[in-house]
Amino acid sequence: MELQRQPTESFLDFAERLLTNRDILDLDKSEVYELLYGKQASPDHCRKALTTLQMTIEEQNKSNINSSSNSEPEQIINSKTSIDLNKDGSQTSSKLIEMSENEAKDVNFLLKCHGYDSNNWDLISARNNIWNSYSKQDGIMTLYSSKITVKPRTKYLWNEEDVQKLFDNLHTDFKNKIHISPTQYEKNGNLLIVPIADLHYGLLSDKFSTGNDYNLEIAEQVYYYAINDVLNRYSNRKFEKVLFIVGNDFINADNLSGTTQKGTPQDNSSLWFNTVDKATQLVVNGTDMLTKIAPVDIVYVPSNHDLHTMFGIMQTIKAWYRNDDNVNVDDSPLPRKYYKFGKTLLPLSHDIKIKEALKIITSEGKDDWSNSEHIICLIAHLHQAMVYEKQGYLEIWRLPCISGWSRWSNNQGYIQSEKKNQCFVVNGELGIMDILNTVIK
Repeated sequence: MELQRQPTESFLDFAERLLTNRDILDLDKSEVYELLYGKQASPDHCRKALTTLQMTIEEQNKSNINSSSNSEPEQIINSKTSIDLNKDGSQTSSKLIEMSENEAKDVNFLLKCHGYDSNNWDLISARNNIWNSYSKQDGIMTLYSSKITVKPRTKYLWNEEDVQKLFDNLHTDFKNKIHISPTQYEKNGNLLIVPIADLHYGLLSDKFSTGNDYNLEIAEQVYYYAINDVLNRYSNRKFEKVLFIVGNDFINADNLSGTTQKGTPQDNSSLWFNTVDKATQLVVNGTDMLTKIAPVDIVYVPSNHDLHTMFGIMQTIKAWYRNDDNVNVDDSPLPRKYYKFGKTLLPLSHDIKIKEALKIITSEGKDDWSNSEHIICLIAHLHQAMVYEKQGYLEIWRLPCISGWSRWSNNQGYIQSEKKNQCFVVNGELGIMDILNTVIK
């Protein structure tokens, strides 16, 4: 909001704007006085002068209404409407509104009258002054001079209408569940780990603004390419188990507002409903593909972009496979999971403080730590493959990703050198035996 008087603004309008928005503009009365009159004065003089000025403004406003008494109320109301867009992202709306004293205290009523959706906007401040009351065919009409300041919500608030809309719009393409028999199963102590890290399904990028293209269709292509690469290159190998790690920012946005769980806005290529529908199908299809190799353990790793959404999807996945002996689902919201296979312990987390990792893992996984020969921690989040210095028996591997990079990460200078997925073959007794890199060209 401008602090200077605008060319089309009268002195009284300028004064009313400064006085009404003084808190938002972070001005004390002495500063308002100086902006209005171009000189300084004592705080007491400023206070008295502005009090008198406020009374003058209110009387002037009443006079304007009285002089327009022959006009229709709607014309009066429309002629006194204004909206200011403030630098901090807030908006200030001024209107003449017909309402009762109780309605003047109703936040939702005020937001609606000023044209704001209470699901998307927060009321920061409001000031309602009676301008005039006069007779009308259906009674006495009371007009208020209403001025409110609002700010967009960073977190979406669910309501009954939205919940109903969610269920009305979720129409999946799921076929009837069929039984899939693993064809490469052998009880040989070998585990195939297939993590799909940081897919960011739903992210929108283009070469013009980010230097790379990424959307729902591209995400699906690279997802299936990575899983099919595993199937093709290990077609002659036998495994006792497949560990399918999902979560890890599988989805780019967490809600209808298109933000992460903490409210960070995202560039998204599709509505949240459509993304959730298709993402659920991706997990089902990926699981079915891997079940052809060996029994699958799905482990959900919570993350910052899609904490609520992905937890909900995992409830669907768990229900879908509830009667399948070849699929087991860990859907718990714990931020770190501990998967034990033979004498190998696999701590799984979206991220972890590297310097604190040994302390965290030995404390949380103490029951499995003591009888493990190999402790291999798999983390994601930074979109780059890294192996950290070993801490005793603890190995920490950071997973790369196959997604595009966003406008925000590009602006921040976060470099994603190549699109790559990384899978591991682990022997329960010997630890990591093989690493498969799937590079997306």
